[in-house]
Parts: sequence; C-alpha cells; structure tokens
Amino acid sequence: MKLEIDLHLLEETKLSPDDYIFLYIVWRKGFHYLESVSFRIRAQRLQDDGWIILNDDRDHTKFVVQQKFKDLFISDVDRMFEELVELYPHKVLSSRGERILRAKDPNSMSNKKAKNKYKRIVSNKPYLHRYIVSCLKKQLAHEQDNLGYMQNFETWINNHTWEKYADINPVKNVGDGRQTRQL
Repeated sequence: MKLEIDLHLLEETKLSPDDYIFLYIVWRKGFHYLESVSFRIRAQRLQDDGWIILNDDRDHTKFVVQQKFKDLFISDVDRMFEELVELYPHKVLSSRGERILRAKDPNSMSNKKAKNKYKRIVSNKPYLHRYIVSCLKKQLAHEQDNLGYMQNFETWINNHTWEKYADINPVKNVGDGRQTRQL
C-alpha cells in the first residue's frame, strides 16, 4: 500500500505522522493490517480530540475512526471549484486593455477542462483545496498592483502556479499608506 502524507495537513490537524498513518489504515484497510506494522500512537489523546473511539473488550482494543478524520478526505469538488472560481479574477486591466482570465460561470463549457483538471488534483483531498485557496489569496495580495500579468485560469491550474506563492508572506498595510511584508 502506498500512502501520501501532506505535511500541511499534519500541521493543520496537529496529528503526528504515526497517528495519521494509523488512522488512515484503520479507516481504509481495517485493523488487521496493523499487525505487521508498529506505531507509536497516543490513543487516549486521539479519542479526546475526537479522531477515534476506543472500544475495549476482553481480547483486544478496537479503534473506530470518527467522521472528523473521514472529512479530511471526503470532498465536494463542485463546491470547491466554485469557491476557487469566485476567488480567481474574472478580468484584469493590462497595458492593452481588459483581459478575460476565466468564464464567469463555474459550470460553463469554457471552464470544463479546468474543472476536470482541478477535480483530478483535489479529489478526496479537501485540505489541498484549502491550501490552494490560501496560496491564491497570497498571490492576489502580492500582485495586487500587477494583476494584468496573471495567467489564464486554466493555465494557472495546469501549471500549479499556486505552488510559487506558498512561502510568500502576506502584504500588510501600514497606517501611512505604505505596505510591508509580514515576516
């Protein structure tokens, strides 16, 4: 079995890598898969935080993964795409005049290829969608005076352009009209 771990998700959920892998295996594959692998988990903490329910019987402890963990992977891609479309600029001013970057309607035919690509990227990964949205917000803040050079929406998705803005610090307005970057 191959399992991808997103470090942003671990940071967001405050789960250790062992806790995350343990929960994922119990949820997807069943408890019997854990016999060949040893984990350092904090079962009581996982229960206190709402990730699992511990059921003790005479022979062994049974772990039941709760909806809180399942929600990290179950996603409504249509809703996520609509959120991204609403955030991405529809049109911008450039030196040549107005440029259209995307169709207004998320369900339009001209957005279909972008939607399908985005679906492949974030399907069952709502945490990745939140990450992409936060990177787009950073990009918009960073390039607020230079939006005329933004990519077409489909190109932005195909090139994973949000990755370039992951480590950019947001712009902060100073009282006298100047802007500084937060460190």
